[in-house]
Amino acid sequence: MNAFARALSAELAHLRACRWDLAMLTLMPAALLFAMGAMLFGGVARDLPIAVVDHDTTSASRALVRAVDASPAVRIVSVGADLPEALTLVRREQAWAIVEIPRGVGRGLARGTAPEIHIRYQASFLSTGTQAVRGIAGAVTAESAELVAAQLSAHALPVLRVTPLTVQVTALYNAATSFEWYLLSLINPAVLHLLTACVTVMALGRELHDKSLGAWARASGGVVPALLGKMLPYVAAMSLWGVVWLLYLTLARGWRVEGSIALIVAGQSLFYLGTACISALLVAVTRETATGLSASAVYAGSALAFSGATLPLDGGSGFARVVSAILPLTHYLALQMGQFVGDAPASAVGPMLALLAYVGIAGGIAVPLIARSARSAA
Repeated sequence: MNAFARALSAELAHLRACRWDLAMLTLMPAALLFAMGAMLFGGVARDLPIAVVDHDTTSASRALVRAVDASPAVRIVSVGADLPEALTLVRREQAWAIVEIPRGVGRGLARGTAPEIHIRYQASFLSTGTQAVRGIAGAVTAESAELVAAQLSAHALPVLRVTPLTVQVTALYNAATSFEWYLLSLINPAVLHLLTACVTVMALGRELHDKSLGAWARASGGVVPALLGKMLPYVAAMSLWGVVWLLYLTLARGWRVEGSIALIVAGQSLFYLGTACISALLVAVTRETATGLSASAVYAGSALAFSGATLPLDGGSGFARVVSAILPLTHYLALQMGQFVGDAPASAVGPMLALLAYVGIAGGIAVPLIARSARSAA
């Protein structure tokens, strides 16, 4: 039996014997992916609390209030004429937006002018605030067209002269897209990336004796094949969970991948293999499982924030751009999101080469370090 087969057989035997390590490849990914899917199952936020400040108190303004309250995206928790009171609700996080209806809306509609509805939203919680704004603006626009048409008809004016209400949006305190599609496409690969980093550090860390991999390396019969055999169950398991996640998004939830699913699957496998090589390097350098796990938590746990997918890097600091460029998740997401929206297969070449570089560079440094520890222990 060669070194690869021996290492693979030994690792599979360990997983059969250790229920906790096996759970990290089976129950833990399943639980995390289920939790993410359940949290974002609704796709879009609904019934977000908002406040209304009605300075007009006419039948037209009351019709606007009813239309806004009927929107599935929001629900009105306060109606009054006091703006400071409504701002207090926003500061207390009891409302995410304020609809301010100015005086003269009813008269303005009758005269064919265009009164302005002012929407203030809580931008410190940007996603929630903008979702509330979309629901409010859509309801106001739809209702205003009906109100203007009714007012003009009542005054024997042609409906062709309809002037819609103008909506002004203001961000407060931090001057129908689906959350499910957007966030699951980012969070789930990041979660599997972090799990891969941790379980592969733990797998190789078990072979440390007196802070050295020398004994394991000498007994392996070949560092490279033994390392591949040890890491294969973990890379294969996480790649399989990545496929399950893709099938859930596309078949169960009905989202479309406009590009190549095969390229995404291949990119995932290369991504997790590169992560395993980084883990091997961390264990070889630190010679401690705990330190390797800590380093993995730092780089893999923060990878999504620096990937440029959730927060824009354009105009960001040089440090943020450098960190983003050296993290493997950044390059995998570039490949994945490109294929999601239908980029040409050629666009995946750059990210694929970047992911391959993690295998070559991290693995290429880890192997000589492990081999040297074997010679030192001889």
